[in-house]
Amino acid sequence: MCFADRGFVFLSMPKAGSTVLQKHFARHAMILFRQPPGMKHMSAVTFEATMAPWLARYGHPRESYETMCLVRHPLDRAVSWWKYRSRPEAEGQPNYTGDLSFAEFADRLISGEVPLGTSGNFVTDAEGTVIVDRMFRYEHLDAATAWMSERLGIAPPALEPTNVSPAREGEMDDATRARLEEHFARDLAIYRQAS
Repeated sequence: MCFADRGFVFLSMPKAGSTVLQKHFARHAMILFRQPPGMKHMSAVTFEATMAPWLARYGHPRESYETMCLVRHPLDRAVSWWKYRSRPEAEGQPNYTGDLSFAEFADRLISGEVPLGTSGNFVTDAEGTVIVDRMFRYEHLDAATAWMSERLGIAPPALEPTNVSPAREGEMDDATRARLEEHFARDLAIYRQAS
């Protein structure tokens, strides 16, 4: 969602609360990408390479606005993907997880058999430098909402859950947790940088 006229652009990281924010703030956006998912969820690198020059051409130089996003703890994000892909309508698709325990999903994730985009790939450049100006933790959604509302000069909306994954127990034993933390070490470091 682009609010360059109000000083910011919201980059929608998948499985990190972007849908609920889009529901409440879309009507205030100059530009909104809903589909395809690759445009809605464009990374910071893609934004800087494609959209920032376009905005500059139409009177919004890059230094006139900030980029922001929500960042989710990578283990919580992995559990959310596992739940989301277990939806009945996903049955029969290659990425269906309804027949996998979370431990099995974690094994496939770590091996690379299940490719998931990472926070690191979303917020950093080729050298690994974070290029998003402002990052909020997923669990600080209220703070992100308040910040956006203040920029837009509106009252913060009452957030209602959207795009909720099916309820499943994502039990994680200590060994699986340790392996995932090692696998997602870069993402954990980025998460800790977020406010």
